[in-house]
Amino acid sequence: MSDKIRKIVILGGPTCSGKTDISIALSQIYPFEIVNYDSLCFYKYFDIGSAKPEKSEILKVKHYLIDIKFPDESYNAFNFSEDASSVITNIETDGKLPLFAGGTGLYIKSLLYGLSPVPVISSDEIRKKLSASIEENGIINFYKKLLEVDEEYALKISSNDKSRIIRALEVFYHTGKPLSYFISLNPFKEPAYNFLNIIFIPPKEILKKKIEERTKNIIHNGLADETYKIINMGYKTDLKPFNSIGYKQSVMYLSGIIKSESELYSEIVKATTQYAKRQITWFRKSKNAIFIETINENERLNIIKENIDRFLI
Repeated sequence: MSDKIRKIVILGGPTCSGKTDISIALSQIYPFEIVNYDSLCFYKYFDIGSAKPEKSEILKVKHYLIDIKFPDESYNAFNFSEDASSVITNIETDGKLPLFAGGTGLYIKSLLYGLSPVPVISSDEIRKKLSASIEENGIINFYKKLLEVDEEYALKISSNDKSRIIRALEVFYHTGKPLSYFISLNPFKEPAYNFLNIIFIPPKEILKKKIEERTKNIIHNGLADETYKIINMGYKTDLKPFNSIGYKQSVMYLSGIIKSESELYSEIVKATTQYAKRQITWFRKSKNAIFIETINENERLNIIKENIDRFLI
């Protein structure tokens, strides 16, 4: 199958928007195999807080790119784009169709359009110095510095976005060129695949209730105990997956920074709500997307089926 006619279906949206249930339902209608693009689901052991598909769901349809990395292994958008490309070939070889389901928009963007050739900075010395200096002097001074050296990128991010500010300054100090320069060198002007992009954007009030409900469930199901077990396996809490929502707060709860289970609940709900808002902002900018706001499963399926049927002709 040539790249010009290779087709993929993408199902995206913020956390708690119901992507898993719909992806399973669609796989019972169409010859789909599901490819994960939620960043936390790549990691082994992080099960309760990541909303991975249940074993019963995985038995219904083949899933890819779940539990493929140990917590101390690195994984990024470039790795994903390579792995996903191979998975697409495998699925097509089996006579099936790829259905991507998840909420980490950058990963799908990397698959469709490639990544800008931002240089790999092997040493983290600059990053550590910047991080320490931000803690000491406050982030606003560094955002002002970023405005001076890379106004284009600075205006696209929040003045409180510590990780992105550090990354942009790190690139500038390492290369002498602004991050926006490298971003402009995107390798693909056209998408590498013919894609159908379906995105759930539930009403804010309903999404908030879903977030509250899921947070209650993951705490009840043993999120803190799972976090403790992973730490007890010898994994350090500064690893990337521990910085994910739910696990970050659980580490704080286990260390006594968060004092009670009710505070743990409140902090996870707050962080998840903020994250969902950022996801929606990202997804709203998606090209050629079909946005679905209804939360009724039958209505969702009918809209999706109409579009998939036209797409697969």
